Amino acid sequence: MPENDPTAARRRAEDAQKRADRLAAEADARSERASGMYGRFAGGQPLLVGHHSYRSAVRDRDRADNATRRAIEARKDAKRAQDKANKAKHEADMAGRLAARSRAWQRSDFRTGDIVEVRTFHTCTDTYRVKRVNAKTLTLEGPGGGYDDPKREYDRVLSRTRDGVTVTNPADLD
Repeated sequence: MPENDPTAARRRAEDAQKRADRLAAEADARSERASGMYGRFAGGQPLLVGHHSYRSAVRDRDRADNATRRAIEARKDAKRAQDKANKAKHEADMAGRLAARSRAWQRSDFRTGDIVEVRTFHTCTDTYRVKRVNAKTLTLEGPGGGYDDPKREYDRVLSRTRDGVTVTNPADLD
C-alpha cells in the first residue's frame, strides 16, 4: 500500500518541507521589498493635494500597498505549505511505525486493563485503557463513563502497555 511506504512518505515530507522553506523565503523577500517601498513616506510628510509631487506620491503609495498585500498572501501560502509539510512528517512517522511491525495485532495480545495507543485519524493518536477485548475490535474506556466508549480495530493499535512494559511490535510477544 503506497501510503504506508515509509520511504515514499519520508520523501514526500522532505519535498513538502523544501517547498514550505522556499515559500517562506519568498514571503520574507516580498515583505522586505514592500517595506522598502514605503521609504518615501518614512518622515511622515503627508500627501499634499495640488502639489506637483501628489500624483507620483499616490502612485508610490498604491504600489507599496499592493506589494504589502502580495507579501501577506505569500505569507499565507507559506503557512499553508508548512502545515502540509507538518502533516506529511506525521504521515511519514506513522508509516514508519506501521512498517516496523512483523505481524498484525490479534485478540490474544490484549486483556482488560491494558493501556493502548491507537490511531484515531490518519495522523492522530490517543491513549486508552482497554475495557473489553472483542473478536475484531477493542472496546476502550471513553470519557463519558460508558456512554461513549470508543471501539478500535486491531490494525489501529500502535502500542500496548501492560505492567509498565510497552510493546510496539506484536511479534515481540511470541
